[in-house]
Amino acid sequence: MDSSQAVEEFQALVNAALPAVVREAAQSDSGRLYRSIMARVELPLLRQALELSGGNQLKAARLLGINRNTLRKRLRLLGLLETPGVNGRAPA
Repeated sequence: MDSSQAVEEFQALVNAALPAVVREAAQSDSGRLYRSIMARVELPLLRQALELSGGNQLKAARLLGINRNTLRKRLRLLGLLETPGVNGRAPA
């Protein structure tokens, strides 16, 4: 399977599942629909991108079409990356 076929399959899966997910989130998270959906999607998406890239953050960011620093920020916020220490280095 080439990447365009994979993208088409992914889009079909999202299109099939999204209406039910949106309905469920709309009932329980009134006024916070976007955040609720993103919370459910972003973590598995970033994990999958990292897995496909062999853990290489630059490759994962390129795969996602985002800047590596944006990826690192999202990973930190989701608890997948340690927060650097005061001097910019990871804690020992």
